[in-house]
Amino acid sequence: MRLKPINNLKLRSKFENFDLRSSVVFFIIIGFTFFNSLGVLAQGVPTNQLGQLLWSANHLNGSSNEWTSDGGGGIYNTGTGRTVVSTEQAKTGNHSLKLSINTTSGDSHGTRIYRWKEIGNNDDLIYTFHLYLPHRIDLDPNNAWFNLVQTKGVKYAAGGPGTGPDQINNPHYVVGLGVRGGAGKGGANFLTLGDLQRFWGGSTNVSWAAKPGMDLPTGRWVKVQLLIMQRRDESGRIILWQDDQLVIDTGLRNTLRPEVDANHFSINAYADKTIPNNSSFYLDDVSINLPGNNSSSSNKVFIESNPNVGGSVRISTQKNESNVSITEPVNDAVFEENSTINIKANLSNANSPISKVEYYYGTNLIGTKTQAPFELNWSPPGNGQYRIRVKGIFENGDSKFSEFVNLIVK
Repeated sequence: MRLKPINNLKLRSKFENFDLRSSVVFFIIIGFTFFNSLGVLAQGVPTNQLGQLLWSANHLNGSSNEWTSDGGGGIYNTGTGRTVVSTEQAKTGNHSLKLSINTTSGDSHGTRIYRWKEIGNNDDLIYTFHLYLPHRIDLDPNNAWFNLVQTKGVKYAAGGPGTGPDQINNPHYVVGLGVRGGAGKGGANFLTLGDLQRFWGGSTNVSWAAKPGMDLPTGRWVKVQLLIMQRRDESGRIILWQDDQLVIDTGLRNTLRPEVDANHFSINAYADKTIPNNSSFYLDDVSINLPGNNSSSSNKVFIESNPNVGGSVRISTQKNESNVSITEPVNDAVFEENSTINIKANLSNANSPISKVEYYYGTNLIGTKTQAPFELNWSPPGNGQYRIRVKGIFENGDSKFSEFVNLIVK
């Protein structure tokens, strides 16, 4: 897929009306249905566990060819925006990419490094990149936006990609840089996320921000990861991590507009006005993976009602680990042939009641219980050794296997 530049289309993704001074955003307001003021609904959070590697760039050869050589990406500059190979900083090897803008003149200045191949061919992806900020990037209060990462909805010309100007080329989700205390205050940078529905006829935007204390440091490499679950209905999701810590979770919402053919993904240095005017950062060790399978999260998002904002808030908290074990029989217990063995399980989860317990020998399901006491009477099919375990499944979606218990039947 080749993205054709459009001279007359502004690609800006501003966070207009996003008051960063309200970034006491330990919680994040979203438009979920209003819950009972005492009710709490737990929703599981996918992890950043990586599956199959689809593409990567570590710039070891001293060029940016990894982004463009297969036709799956491109670099687009406007104004003073530039992406160059640099030896000033490197996460791996001796080179990285330096993205820089000079906003002395105002207006839009941007450099955007696109990958459209992977996001066009897969529904769910995890993007990983490493970011090095040599200095804080402050913003003009009247132009308080900095576009760091974006997905854009693209509807190609009637003849397909590259046959003419795109019919639609609009930002949808943008990861931006915020400033603690508000633009112009010189505070630490932090990650924000905007669902830019104004580009799609919406009257307002929805935005999220890293909670206080979760700032972007300067002078060291930071790992940023973005899970994008692409859906044309309200079942998509975007989750953001910083150095493996959960920062932002959109919850379930539309992430691929029904009007477009595909999303495009880019990493950018893109703004109207920055302080200092010459602003830059370094980018290295970038990869795109499928999400890992069978991952379980150490975090949990709770949705709680908040009458003061007329809706609900999402709070990311560390969840307590589920405990699942077999209490009887003990490991290496010996039984006579034709015995009936009573298997007892102990389960707990501070966040959720038990939904059911499954009993296995090896990979064979031998029984299920949905009510306490969680006991199963089982007759082994013959002499030999058997490895049994149980799986606890909880109402909030958590699940966990116990350790194996070895049994001997003579």
